[in-house]
Amino acid sequence: KTQPYADIAYGWAMEDTTGFAKLLADPSTGQLLGAHIIGPQASSLIQPVIQAMSFGLPVAEMARGQYWIHPAMPEVIENALLGLPLD
Repeated sequence: KTQPYADIAYGWAMEDTTGFAKLLADPSTGQLLGAHIIGPQASSLIQPVIQAMSFGLPVAEMARGQYWIHPAMPEVIENALLGLPLD
């Protein structure tokens, strides 16, 4: 799932039209396989994704098992997680 920065409130406010987060997951297991983040704050945004992958946290649990700050850049990760096609 590719999630543009512009599709979240903070990204829209920054008028960012090029930044994005792309998450890859195994549809049958719900495990994150990889991620690409291009744009402002990418080095901070990738950290929770790395932790989830390191600890084997399933996509659904990561997306729904915590509170996401609004408006803030981590919403780009939340929306990408929620948009992943899982079985």
